[in-house]
Amino acid sequence: MLTDAIVLVGLGVVAILLPLSSGFRSWQVDDLARRVGARVRPGLRPVLEVKLTRRTRGVGVGILLGGLALLLLALLWPGEPPLDGGGWLVVSLVVVLGAGGTVVAELRHPGVPGEGPRAARARTPGFSDYVPRQAAGLTGGLVMGGVLALLGTLLLGGSQWFSAEVLWRSPVPVLVVALVVLTLLSWWAAHRVLDAPQPAADVTELYWQDALRANTLTGLLMPLVIVALLGLSVCGAALDEAATRVATEAGQVGPAWSMALLVAGYVLPFVIVVTLLGTSPWWARPQAGEHFRSRLWQGRSADDLEARV
Repeated sequence: MLTDAIVLVGLGVVAILLPLSSGFRSWQVDDLARRVGARVRPGLRPVLEVKLTRRTRGVGVGILLGGLALLLLALLWPGEPPLDGGGWLVVSLVVVLGAGGTVVAELRHPGVPGEGPRAARARTPGFSDYVPRQAAGLTGGLVMGGVLALLGTLLLGGSQWFSAEVLWRSPVPVLVVALVVLTLLSWWAAHRVLDAPQPAADVTELYWQDALRANTLTGLLMPLVIVALLGLSVCGAALDEAATRVATEAGQVGPAWSMALLVAGYVLPFVIVVTLLGTSPWWARPQAGEHFRSRLWQGRSADDLEARV
């Protein structure tokens, strides 16, 4: 677990330092522009850089604080640590802590910074104006399925076929709590973003605020999907290890069906991802601007608005 903590601290430091690079900040804005399908007016780049930088640093701070906490736990915990180290623990904590940092960053700074005279829009957009209902529904379904799978895995620890100790020392308890907490925090952050004032000096600036909102709200959904899919994979691996432990302690070879659980844990998330990408283009480019443009701007892009001015 000490090695896992050091890896987390290193990743957190890298994520915090990345925004210090002007090239990285410029790449973030250019990436947003590519996804939206428009060019960014030079005067708006600093505002967009500030928002995107806060999000990246939030990810880094979340991972760094989690790594430091795990480091203290590994150094101060008497005897055997409460969590088994390994690849699954690192991956789980990176995803969960990074997602948590993103959510906290949006909770602290839900609006777009800016100064000067402003004129706000009359209509207040809702969540469905920025994110397709299909995407929100599928995310909710995956989260519910992930929570049920993780809870079911822990409940199987009380049976004669699976070791409860192995299951409770695996990332499963961390992921089930994290998935529930992240869902609640993401819901809160989404409401904070939508309730934040949206002033703009002109229609082009308002358009880019909408683009940033769509990017932000999408960014709150994607970690939930990743954690849910990760949870399904961890369930299969944890159940296989728990069944093997019981068989080994009984002087037997691990059952063949436990290997089927392990394989299913890897295959099921892959099948879900392929299905999502094949049935909905939104999942292939989740931050593209087609949806909010059609809902709020009659399909027009920022370049179209600039041409009209």
